[in-house]
Parts: sequence; C-alpha cells; structure tokens
Amino acid sequence: MKDIQSADIEGFMSSLLPGQIATALFQALPGVIFWMKDLHGRFMFVNNAFCYEVAMRDAADLIGCKDEDVFPHELAVKYQADDERVIVSGQALWSASELTPTRLGGVEWRSTSKIPLLGKGEQCVGTAGISRRMGHDEGLPLPTRHHKLAVIVANIYERLEEGIDISEVANRAAVSISTLERLFRKHMNTTPRRFIMQAKMSAACDRLINTGMQVSEVAASLGYGELANFSRAFSKEMGMSPSSYRRYYKKG
Repeated sequence: MKDIQSADIEGFMSSLLPGQIATALFQALPGVIFWMKDLHGRFMFVNNAFCYEVAMRDAADLIGCKDEDVFPHELAVKYQADDERVIVSGQALWSASELTPTRLGGVEWRSTSKIPLLGKGEQCVGTAGISRRMGHDEGLPLPTRHHKLAVIVANIYERLEEGIDISEVANRAAVSISTLERLFRKHMNTTPRRFIMQAKMSAACDRLINTGMQVSEVAASLGYGELANFSRAFSKEMGMSPSSYRRYYKKG
C-alpha cells in the first residue's frame, strides 16, 4: 500500500454518511468499474472489475495509490480535474465520456459518473465513481430509457469498419436526426458524430497496440480511404500520431 495505514481506511469508511453505498454490490457487476477516493485522491476502495479491466493489479496494491500511480499521465490529469470539480462544486458528474485504459493495452471510451462522498457532518470527504462501456453487451440490464440508445450504440460498434452516416444511423433506429442528437446529448453528453469518432479511435488504439497491422491497414479497417485523413483524425483525438502512439504504448 502507498503510504497508508489500515487505520486510515477504517477511519475513512467510518466517516461516511450511512446508506450511501453498499460496496459489496459493486463486486457483482461484470465489466462495470467502481472506486472510492479520499480528498487526497487516494483509492480507498476498488472493485474486482477495476482491478481486472483497467489496472491489472490486485486491490491490495491499488489501495492508497493515486491516479498518477496507476494511469498514463494525460489520463490521470483528466481524472483528477473531474474529481476536483466534483469536490469543489459538491455536484455529481453524470455520464461523462472519457478514455479508460484496457487490460489489452489500448484505451476505450466509457461513460463515467462521479459523486461527492459526504461525511457524517455533511462535509465532503471524498469521491466515488462508476464507469461502464457504452454499446457493449455486458449481460447487464439497462434502464428502460436507455434501451433505444443502447441498440443504436451497439449498431455503431458493429459497423465501425464502414463509413457511418448519421442519417443512416437515425433511419436504422427509426428516429429523426434531431431525436438522435437529443438522445446522445441527454444520456452521453456528446453528439452522434463525436461518439462515432471516439469509437473509431478507440478501435484504432486497440489495433495499433494488439495487432501487427500496418497503420495504413488500421486506417482502411475503420473505413478511412485516405491514410492522411486517418492520421489527422487520430492525432487530433489522441494528441499524437498513430505511429507515435504505437511506439509509446508498446514501450510502456
């Protein structure tokens, strides 16, 4: 554990307002990651999915760590900024799209929500978060209001190798383009076009790290007719070229 004593953990847990969270429940959600942090950003609890899906380390090794001890720098900075926003505002962050590492060495886009944790004196003592993949069948029921969106997103993932047109996505879902836009903004805090781009780049990251495909082959496999267009889109999204990304994470 990173400079933390069992008494610190016990003190943190006992400081929580009763009835907020039943941590045992979050061990039973496959593919859904859950964590709690104190005000210093130290992990106080992580579920099994967090250990397996994103960290590839035992819980005992993660307790007391901060984001920068677990994740790449550029991702850790984003996570910490969101935590600070929740702590300072006292307001929850709902369904934010963010990049998360995968056990395969790439990254994927997840829908993440965070809440402030209140102590017995009603003061903020930390944060808790939950994150799940969008558009993947995890064997979990979705709230009724998300059923249509889940089908739409799953269809997008199934067709990443094509040039996906927004009007066609709307037609397949039997909704208007304006309704499609509204569904994505309300439940995912993004637009359909932005989500498609994120999904394609997530798939590109995985193929760059975990296959022997040439960059041009990765581009073609995701519906890009021109390598330059793919490289430009990838660099804009990831902050580095496809080749640089492959070298950086292969080395890491």
